[in-house]
Amino acid sequence: MAKLKAIYDKAEEIPEGLAEYYIEKDGKFLANVEGIKTQADVDKLVEAAKKERELHKATKDKLAKFGDIDPDTLPATLSELEETKAQLEAITKDGKIDDTKLEPIVEARVKRVLGPVERQRDQLQRDLDLSKKSYAEKEAEVAALNGSIKRSRIENTLRDAAAAAKVVSYAIDDAVMNGLNIFDVAEDGRILTKDNATFAGSSVTPGIEAKEWLKDAIEKKPHWWPASVGGGSGGGKGGAGGRSDNPWLKENWNMTMQGRYVNQHGVEKATEAARAAGVTLGATKPAEK
Repeated sequence: MAKLKAIYDKAEEIPEGLAEYYIEKDGKFLANVEGIKTQADVDKLVEAAKKERELHKATKDKLAKFGDIDPDTLPATLSELEETKAQLEAITKDGKIDDTKLEPIVEARVKRVLGPVERQRDQLQRDLDLSKKSYAEKEAEVAALNGSIKRSRIENTLRDAAAAAKVVSYAIDDAVMNGLNIFDVAEDGRILTKDNATFAGSSVTPGIEAKEWLKDAIEKKPHWWPASVGGGSGGGKGGAGGRSDNPWLKENWNMTMQGRYVNQHGVEKATEAARAAGVTLGATKPAEK
């Protein structure tokens, strides 16, 4: 019985009745049977094996340039790196590193395995840069918080001093806002006036406390006090309209204070104070004398 061939050179050579099981490719007729290996398939495998051997030889030739380094010893080398890591961790005591012991170990490992150590160094540098950035952000947050705390201390001190000095309630905020530009926290923790500070166009005595500054402020801001305390032109006249703290008077004109006066004393008394100053409640400028 004649044997079937996987490849026929001519269609006429294919046994009768089997032509449908062959396909033409590159001038040849190949058996179209699932799982069958042709000579071409074998040739491809041989060629692939040949290329693999050539690549293997080329790789071996490259590795030979590294002298005694054997690819088979690489797993052991990696194991040594892990051992080094363990040794470094073992050096740590009470959260600190003994630099005198750390340096010789690092130097020895760098000489033996320079590449991986350099990669580790670079990673540590990146981590350090991130840490510095994070630290700078934390420093900024702390500085902002300290600034807020300092401002709050100064504000509270000024507010308490203004209340103790009998500053009218609706003028306390104005006194505090002026004082924030004048006072600072001294090295001993006291709230004192700054050097070269100015208030109402005049120099402020440096190094004094809020109560002393407020005594000097009576002449500059008489409308901060009731008529019995302030030295303004309206002092001693009595009544809301004659008080030196009347914010509708030309010399005291202050629309912010007028709003606070309304909130503090009511519309009726505010109307009376405005009338005493020669204007109506809601006026946008003081009366002309």
